[in-house]
Amino acid sequence: MQGEALALAAALLGGLIVVAIWSWVERRRAVDALLSARREIETRTTENASLKLQFQRLASEDPMTAVANHERLFDFLEREWRRARRDGHPTTLVLVDLDAFDEFNRQYGRATGDACLRDVAHALGRIVGRPGDLVARVRRDEFALVLAGTDAQGARNIAERVRLGIEALQIPAASSAPAPVVTASIAVATGTAAHNASWEDLDLVKAARHALRDAQVRGGHRVRYALVGRHGEPQLMTDEPR
Repeated sequence: MQGEALALAAALLGGLIVVAIWSWVERRRAVDALLSARREIETRTTENASLKLQFQRLASEDPMTAVANHERLFDFLEREWRRARRDGHPTTLVLVDLDAFDEFNRQYGRATGDACLRDVAHALGRIVGRPGDLVARVRRDEFALVLAGTDAQGARNIAERVRLGIEALQIPAASSAPAPVVTASIAVATGTAAHNASWEDLDLVKAARHALRDAQVRGGHRVRYALVGRHGEPQLMTDEPR
């Protein structure tokens, strides 16, 4: 009897040990599954965040030249203007329009035209490399630069560097262009808003467009500067190409 009791106790103990081991294994599997699910969620969250950033970048980037697009430009310009108004700093908008670019496309083909635009965009990025500035493509052959905290003299220096930098690319121009190589008409508008001014009171875009049209009418390959006031047409000055 005693032997049978011992055997039964041993069997029960063995069974309990087996159950305990099985329970531990199941708990371990459950913990591992939970950790795996957590890692999967974290991975997917990171991937979703990365995809969101990519979508945001694509939505604000010109796909051909990889600079900012039209929508990004005007969001950035108005935000920079509001910051400059608060701090009392000037804001500068520069428009860069390639001379005789339609003729360039017709003479050399669209693929060559696209390559030209990419080269110009890269050159502008090298010239305007400060944090807080922006290079954007506005139209087919037109770029814009927003220069944070840049006064008229600083804008003048950068505009001249842009003019010379595009010329230095030495891209052969169309036969009807104003120079043997691709050049640009450049407009610069600089202004400082009063603290109580609205966005419409200091219209840098209107002033820059006015100066750009004047540069183009005068034959291109030059810089025109708009002295921006709060009322009336902007006053224009020019730097003739050397």
